[in-house]
Amino acid sequence: MNGPVTRYVRQLRSFSRNAQAYLLSVVITGVSFSIYQLIFNLFIVSQGYSRSFLGSLQSLPNLIALIGTIPAGVLVDHIGRKKSMVLAGVMRTVATLGIVVAPGPVWLQLSVIGFGIAQSLGMVSSAPFMMENSTQEERNTLFSANFGLQTLVGFVGTFVGGYLPTWFGGLFNAGVESPTAYAATLGVTVALSVVSILPLLAIQEVRRPEVKVRSIWPWNNISDTGLVVRIFVPNIIISMGAAILIPYMNLFFKQTFEIPDRTLGTIFSISSIVTGVATLASPLLAQRWGRIRALVITQLASIPFLLTIGFAPWFWVAAAGMWVRAALMNMGNPLYSAFAMEQVQERERATVSGLMGVSWNLGWTIGPFLSGYMQQNPNIGFKPIFVITCTTYVVAVLLERLFFQQVDDRQRRAAMLGAVGAVDLTPATPRRGWRL
Repeated sequence: MNGPVTRYVRQLRSFSRNAQAYLLSVVITGVSFSIYQLIFNLFIVSQGYSRSFLGSLQSLPNLIALIGTIPAGVLVDHIGRKKSMVLAGVMRTVATLGIVVAPGPVWLQLSVIGFGIAQSLGMVSSAPFMMENSTQEERNTLFSANFGLQTLVGFVGTFVGGYLPTWFGGLFNAGVESPTAYAATLGVTVALSVVSILPLLAIQEVRRPEVKVRSIWPWNNISDTGLVVRIFVPNIIISMGAAILIPYMNLFFKQTFEIPDRTLGTIFSISSIVTGVATLASPLLAQRWGRIRALVITQLASIPFLLTIGFAPWFWVAAAGMWVRAALMNMGNPLYSAFAMEQVQERERATVSGLMGVSWNLGWTIGPFLSGYMQQNPNIGFKPIFVITCTTYVVAVLLERLFFQQVDDRQRRAAMLGAVGAVDLTPATPRRGWRL
């Protein structure tokens, strides 16, 4: 038998040693980061800091990502993927250790800034690395495994992280919610961060042509700016639509249905599992329909379920809508990343990955402020926000289809004919009348 599921399993088993080492690091980092996300706020508050100071700490990584992602992309293209990922792991370890051992306000800010730089460097390294360490047949599977595994192990990390303060509190004769218990839990993330670097050291760097950076300004290092703009625009529209709603989904459920925290945690945990499993399965859809068509179909299919969340009068209907929406909307993300990396030259991939990160962070920097204003306005509230988010998703998906459906179909036909080595990876000519 050689059906799609059989081919999918074969692709999982055929990953290169480099890809396997990278995914092992991703799993360990995912567990570490999910514990960090769960405990960080609690640790800061336990130190006696105000919520406003906590808010400033939370905003710093996004600000650093917005400013530093493009330079990070240029650096990754210059020094290579392995060195960049190892450097990111070391910086993340040192930054987390700094939070634990030096919780003064200035040192906390410096540590969080370092953490943000590490996250940016790791993010822009991953997509080019996966592109260069996978064949065309297995690429969709590798990108999906990267995204899906992070989601699944995030659930595991959150679950375990919730019990660690209790265990450490008893071990050190301290309170469950004491700074000591939280610091010890963050110490576990430091240890995991160290371990996550070890698989990266086993990676054999792919020999690449020497990259000569022409300019710190990324557009001067890109051969086809129009193509990159077409990649960039749908990303920023989706990020704006997501940022005005998704971070506040927990508040929406609490305000609308008045559910207890344990129920809220349950539905979000289920959402993570469903999303992770769906993402792992997305290459099967790409094999059947192609990447862009699969992306368009799944993301458009998520729209009715998003509206169900916002307008359903029954809690469990809204919760079920949330699970289906999360799975459908997110399962195409790794397919788009893999497709985008194939469209640009090798020396530009990290820079383009950085630009995609900037587009995402820009939306997530602006969106929450707009959403906060709309939520406070008694004439707006949550329901119009759901409509606005749906509208941005539809516009972005239609642009993805307009920009890339033809080139994806052309590349897919060539691959099916066995002409993989002769595929022209330049984008199809935009439709007449379109100007960038």
